[in-house]
Amino acid sequence: MALRTSLRSRVINWLKILLPLTALALLSTLFLLSRTIDPTRPIPADRADLESRTGSQQITEPTFAGATEDGHLVSFVATSARVDPDQPERVIADSMAAQIDLSEGGRINITSLLGTVNDISGIAVLEGDVVLISSTGYRIETEELTTSMREIAAESDGPITGTGPPGQLDAGKMTMTSDPETGDVHLFFTNGVKLIYDPEN
Repeated sequence: MALRTSLRSRVINWLKILLPLTALALLSTLFLLSRTIDPTRPIPADRADLESRTGSQQITEPTFAGATEDGHLVSFVATSARVDPDQPERVIADSMAAQIDLSEGGRINITSLLGTVNDISGIAVLEGDVVLISSTGYRIETEELTTSMREIAAESDGPITGTGPPGQLDAGKMTMTSDPETGDVHLFFTNGVKLIYDPEN
């Protein structure tokens, strides 16, 4: 028992010496390392990248969502957006998409390569490979589509082509409106409509 007590006291005495020395060595190492770092030195960065980010004021994945008076849910999303330097109230968006969830259960999806949004008027213009797909079976393609962000209203700027329950169709213009009394959404095709009827549908 005396041997164990003596051994324990020796270990404790050695630890009393070694632990402060170890702590002192660690502190000196930290001070030496801190001298090699200049806190006033600027962080290296790519100047072109910084100028691009601060100059464009780009927003990543912006979204807008709301509901119409008829209970339809409207949402817009884009991969990125930036404020138009010439028109601050206008936003230019890339890979823009719109989703309309109709109150009766249907859905309309619209996608495009580009889009411009006017926050004051609540109008969005979708441009480049615009595709409209409805849950009722319509798929419409056009190059430009002007749509409201506050109500169900859209109009193509030029000709459209697509397919639907009646068959394949082409028209000089397409308009999408909502009936003010029933709230039902309708697609109207005008200006030289050509329909290839599919009897199987």
